[in-house]
Amino acid sequence: MNQFSTSITYDETTRLVMMTLRGKISAQDVISVYRIAHEYAKSHRCDKVLIDVVELEHQFAAIDIVQIMPSIAHYLKGLSVARVVGFKGFMHDLFMQKAQRFDIDAQNFDCFKQAKQWLSGMSSSVLANSHRES
Repeated sequence: MNQFSTSITYDETTRLVMMTLRGKISAQDVISVYRIAHEYAKSHRCDKVLIDVVELEHQFAAIDIVQIMPSIAHYLKGLSVARVVGFKGFMHDLFMQKAQRFDIDAQNFDCFKQAKQWLSGMSSSVLANSHRES
């Protein structure tokens, strides 16, 4: 059974959406989480998202990442995404390989501070094109 909790906030001082995921998650839930992150960032005219998945357990096979990545890529286009993974594991490495294939600006980090610093160094394009397309 998949049970996970999500916390999402927007920090106006850093113009950064921060999301924390905990628990067990399915492949379909992953798509939903990235859709939520996209919509939340868009509502705040933000293009930087920090997602903490340190306490998240994947309840799906690695091959499912290949199958769900086109949907995830749709939601992550135009965003810079820093993922706090705690350690580098096969699933996180596979996610990054597929993200790069879809030209998604994403990086995995061992700690929150590194992820936030990486995003702070990004220039903000403020999803202007995304708002015009909607």
